[in-house]
Amino acid sequence: MYLGLALLLLAVGIPHAIWPYEFARFEERIDSIGSKRSWSEVEPAEWKVDLTRVVGIGMVFLGLIELLTG
Repeated sequence: MYLGLALLLLAVGIPHAIWPYEFARFEERIDSIGSKRSWSEVEPAEWKVDLTRVVGIGMVFLGLIELLTG
């Protein structure tokens, strides 16, 4: 069971750590549904990109710990 969690954390964390801008922009586009701004005008804030990267690195770190100790 913990192997699955470790692999999930790695599978989600690695892309978030490598491509944080794309994931943050996608989330902003989802948030803009229903607003008057078009998808092409939506850009994530710098803090959101940084937070996405930090969370991705944290997920990779936790996934590796679980993979090595579990």
